[in-house]
Amino acid sequence: MYYVYEWFIEETGEVIYVGKGTRNRYKVRKHNRFFNDMIRRYKCSSRIVKEFENEDDAFKYEFDRVVELKCKGQCVCNINPGGSGGETKWWTEDRRKWYSENNVMKSKEQRERMSVNNPMKNKEIARVVGEKHGRKICVEDKVYNSLREVSEAYNMSPQAFFYWLKRGYTNDHERCYYYGENPRELQILDYHYNKVKKRVIIDGIEYESINAGARAIGSSGSWLLRSLRDGKQVKGHTCKYAD
Repeated sequence: MYYVYEWFIEETGEVIYVGKGTRNRYKVRKHNRFFNDMIRRYKCSSRIVKEFENEDDAFKYEFDRVVELKCKGQCVCNINPGGSGGETKWWTEDRRKWYSENNVMKSKEQRERMSVNNPMKNKEIARVVGEKHGRKICVEDKVYNSLREVSEAYNMSPQAFFYWLKRGYTNDHERCYYYGENPRELQILDYHYNKVKKRVIIDGIEYESINAGARAIGSSGSWLLRSLRDGKQVKGHTCKYAD
């Protein structure tokens, strides 16, 4: 079964391209540079306008349709008048065979080169890539090599510590920032610090903040905060607010 299809601008109904195809050819958004530019600029759709049992009949109708529309100032993306034939499928068997035989990614040399330079297989390459793309982080005067390293030191997720980086300080009033950048002004930190910092007592020992107490017992600040709210122990430790 063959058919003739059209691409048109949805808002105006203007036909911009006419073609002949089979199967799902009418859905292919790849024809020529004029067509590609048009569908980027406007919202376009395609439709099948007529079906044929014979391919020659489909070619003839395609030619007549292109001529008819060009006389109306439409069909601007058809370079040729239509009806001249051509592949109805982009991936033919010959094209697949040629691509498979000439695919550089399948060569022995390319596979060896990719294996040697793969950070997943080469620890030295992984280290170099990490140093190149990673950013060092400072908490006051202490420098950490990565977000993961500093988040592990504070016993929290990298996403949570990233939030601290965005605001410029930890919950313990420590300035945190990327290496090479200037830390926030302390006046801004002091204003927020006085509002959120709460001292806690864990097993009779007082800590200056929730996160300081959480680090002492190997917990997370959010876990300790929920336990304080619900009056529960954390890992067998008795916790309460100092006030």
